[in-house]
Amino acid sequence: MELSIFKREKKQIKKLRHLGNIPAVVYAKGKENENIYLKKEEVKKQLAKLEAGNLSNCIFTLKGEKETFKAIVKDIQYFIINYDIMHLDFMKIDEKSIITTKVPVRCIGINECVGIKQGGNYRQVIRAMKVKCLPKDLPKEFIIDIANMSIGDVRRLSDLELPKGVISVSRKLNEVVVTITKR
Repeated sequence: MELSIFKREKKQIKKLRHLGNIPAVVYAKGKENENIYLKKEEVKKQLAKLEAGNLSNCIFTLKGEKETFKAIVKDIQYFIINYDIMHLDFMKIDEKSIITTKVPVRCIGINECVGIKQGGNYRQVIRAMKVKCLPKDLPKEFIIDIANMSIGDVRRLSDLELPKGVISVSRKLNEVVVTITKR
C-alpha cells in the first residue's frame, strides 16, 4: 500500500488536523525521528482495503518529496469520540532488517466444525501472534482449520506452522488460541 507523506513542523499538529490531515512520526534505527503528516482521506481509503487485524503486519510504501521507503505502523492513536485516527507512528524498514510485529490468527472451518454441530461453543482466545522476521518473510496471517475439532479440543500457539525465517516472540507457546467448549 502506498501513502503520500509530507514534512511538518512539530508545532503544526492542531492546524494540520483542522485541515483534514493526520500527524505522524517516522522512526528509524540510528536516525533522527522525522515529523510528517498524511492526507486523512487517502489514509482512510487505503485502510478500508485492509482486512480487520491486518494493520500491524501491513508494509506501507511511504512516498515523500525526496525519498520513498517502506515502513510498518508501530502505533496508532484514535479520537475517543468518533474513532478517527489522531496520530500514527511508523517504523522505517529495509529488506535486511529483522522486524517484530503481530500477525493475525484466523480460524476456518467454523461452519463444518464437529464440536459446534455437537452443541459446543467456538471461542477464539488469541487473535494475533507476535513474530520476528525479515520483511520478505512476513506472513499475511496464520490459519487454523477447526473443522475436525470436537467439544473440549483446543489449538495452541505451538500448533501454528511458522514459515521458514519466521520466529515466534510469544513466550508462552502453550497458550490456547481456539477452543470448543460445552454450552
